[in-house]
Amino acid sequence: MAKEKQIVDAAKLLFQTKGFHYTSVQDILKHSGVSKGTFYNHFSSKSQLILSIIQEVDAKVEEQQKQLLIEGNIHSKQTLYSQLRVKHALYSSENILDLYNIALAENDEKLSQYMQENHYNELNWLAKRLIDVYGMEIEANAMDIATHFTGGLGYQMRYSNQMNLNTNNSSILDYNILRLEKNIEITKQAKQILFPFNFGNWNETEESIAWKIRNLLDQINHDINTREEKELIDFILEECEQHTPIRWSVCEGAVRQLHTIASSLPKKEQQYQEVVDLIVSQARKNNR
Repeated sequence: MAKEKQIVDAAKLLFQTKGFHYTSVQDILKHSGVSKGTFYNHFSSKSQLILSIIQEVDAKVEEQQKQLLIEGNIHSKQTLYSQLRVKHALYSSENILDLYNIALAENDEKLSQYMQENHYNELNWLAKRLIDVYGMEIEANAMDIATHFTGGLGYQMRYSNQMNLNTNNSSILDYNILRLEKNIEITKQAKQILFPFNFGNWNETEESIAWKIRNLLDQINHDINTREEKELIDFILEECEQHTPIRWSVCEGAVRQLHTIASSLPKKEQQYQEVVDLIVSQARKNNR
């Protein structure tokens, strides 16, 4: 692992100073102090070095974004904006934007697969976080908003670099964040949906179902009428957050009580029905 780090550190420095295409494997060997055999034991090509560097930075981004979520509020706009700025800051400091563009053009199967999966995961992460912040009412449009934001940001940064403009990348990010809410309002008013998004259908895992249940109950939590209702909601939330595996049959009993309590309130009954459907489907699946 020490030798691998030496190679990666040397490559990162050379890619930043000389550029990827002007850096040879021999340059990397010289600056890392490792033999050619050692290099090829760890990496089959320079493309694999790009993959390793991008994966390392993406892991840092994910770790810091999760920490911001732990320290902040999942429904806070500022927490989301801070998470977006973390990725921008790390990509800028590690000079990943240039490598990212190079990676898109490289004819390397593993690198291409990672870039495709990374792009897909990034869009889905943003779509989910937008729902966290702006509510389930934008769920169907969440992917439209995520692709619009990510696409505009990426192309503006590429344009700035290609035209050798002095536009600060942080300013480009802030520009797009400023327009994000306006875009959300426009999207909510429009009936057209380009890319229908449903988190439950996207990845039917226990974690994804629990995420959606927490979101629904968090919204209902702001309009609780009785102590019994609050206790039942808190019980289900605790089950979804602290138990692995989640005891779905126990949650089913609690959510059916909630549904009975809300039966006299049409708006709440509809909200609880979504939670009932999710929990019951999981309980039935686990009993098969």
